[in-house]
Amino acid sequence: MSVLVQMRVRVDDVERFKTAYATWEPRLSEYGAKSLGVFSAENDPNEVTLLEEWDSHDRMHEASEKHGDEFNAEAGTEGLEWETRIWHKI
Repeated sequence: MSVLVQMRVRVDDVERFKTAYATWEPRLSEYGAKSLGVFSAENDPNEVTLLEEWDSHDRMHEASEKHGDEFNAEAGTEGLEWETRIWHKI
Protein backbone atom coordinates (compact mmCIF):
# COMPACT_ATOMS: atom_id res chain seq x y z
CA MET A 1 0.00 0.00 0.00
CA SER A 2 1.40 3.39 -0.94
CA VAL A 3 2.28 6.01 1.67
CA LEU A 4 2.77 9.74 1.68
CA VAL A 5 6.12 10.69 3.17
CA GLN A 6 6.64 14.16 4.59
CA MET A 7 10.20 15.15 5.45
CA ARG A 8 10.97 18.57 6.88
CA VAL A 9 14.27 20.35 7.50
CA ARG A 10 15.54 23.92 7.87
CA VAL A 11 18.34 24.66 5.39
CA ASP A 12 20.85 27.49 5.01
CA ASP A 13 20.85 27.46 1.20
CA VAL A 14 17.45 26.81 -0.38
CA GLU A 15 18.77 27.04 -3.94
CA ARG A 16 21.42 24.39 -3.23
CA PHE A 17 18.76 22.14 -1.72
CA LYS A 18 16.39 22.71 -4.65
CA THR A 19 19.14 21.95 -7.18
CA ALA A 20 20.15 18.75 -5.40
CA TYR A 21 16.53 17.61 -5.19
CA ALA A 22 16.00 18.26 -8.90
CA THR A 23 19.05 16.10 -9.64
CA TRP A 24 17.89 13.26 -7.37
CA GLU A 25 14.16 13.32 -8.20
CA PRO A 26 14.38 11.14 -11.35
CA ARG A 27 16.42 8.50 -9.49
CA LEU A 28 13.78 8.12 -6.77
CA SER A 29 11.24 6.63 -9.18
CA GLU A 30 13.53 3.60 -9.45
CA TYR A 31 12.64 2.89 -5.80
CA GLY A 32 8.91 3.39 -6.10
CA ALA A 33 8.49 7.14 -5.65
CA LYS A 34 5.46 8.31 -7.60
CA SER A 35 4.54 11.91 -6.92
CA LEU A 36 7.22 14.21 -5.61
CA GLY A 37 7.41 17.81 -4.54
CA VAL A 38 9.52 20.21 -2.51
CA PHE A 39 7.96 23.20 -0.78
CA SER A 40 9.09 26.08 1.43
CA ALA A 41 7.19 27.54 4.37
CA GLU A 42 5.51 30.90 3.81
CA ASN A 43 6.67 32.28 7.15
CA ASP A 44 10.22 30.84 6.90
CA PRO A 45 11.53 30.24 3.36
CA ASN A 46 14.49 28.26 4.74
CA GLU A 47 12.15 25.63 6.15
CA VAL A 48 11.53 23.11 3.39
CA THR A 49 9.38 20.03 3.25
CA LEU A 50 9.32 17.15 0.82
CA LEU A 51 5.98 15.52 0.07
CA GLU A 52 6.47 12.22 -1.73
CA GLU A 53 4.17 9.33 -2.51
CA TRP A 54 5.98 5.98 -2.35
CA ASP A 55 4.97 2.40 -3.12
CA SER A 56 5.70 1.62 0.54
CA HIS A 57 7.52 2.86 3.61
CA ASP A 58 10.08 0.08 3.11
CA ARG A 59 10.89 1.26 -0.43
CA MET A 60 11.45 4.80 0.83
CA HIS A 61 13.82 3.47 3.50
CA GLU A 62 15.68 1.43 0.88
CA ALA A 63 16.35 4.57 -1.17
CA SER A 64 17.26 6.57 1.93
CA GLU A 65 19.68 3.92 3.21
CA LYS A 66 21.41 3.65 -0.15
CA HIS A 67 21.58 7.32 -1.17
CA GLY A 68 20.69 9.48 1.86
CA ASP A 69 24.25 10.45 2.79
CA GLU A 70 25.11 11.36 -0.79
CA PHE A 71 21.94 13.47 -1.12
CA ASN A 72 22.63 15.26 2.18
CA ALA A 73 26.16 16.09 1.02
CA GLU A 74 24.85 17.61 -2.23
CA ALA A 75 21.91 19.39 -0.58
CA GLY A 76 23.89 20.90 2.28
CA THR A 77 21.84 19.06 4.90
CA GLU A 78 24.58 16.94 6.49
CA GLY A 79 24.14 16.80 10.24
CA LEU A 80 20.79 18.60 10.19
CA GLU A 81 17.78 17.23 12.05
CA TRP A 82 15.05 16.01 9.70
CA GLU A 83 11.47 15.49 10.83
CA THR A 84 9.80 12.62 8.99
CA ARG A 85 6.13 11.67 9.02
CA ILE A 86 4.52 8.78 7.20
CA TRP A 87 0.90 9.20 6.16
CA HIS A 88 -1.57 6.47 5.18
CA LYS A 89 -4.65 7.21 3.10
CA ILE A 90 -7.91 6.58 4.94
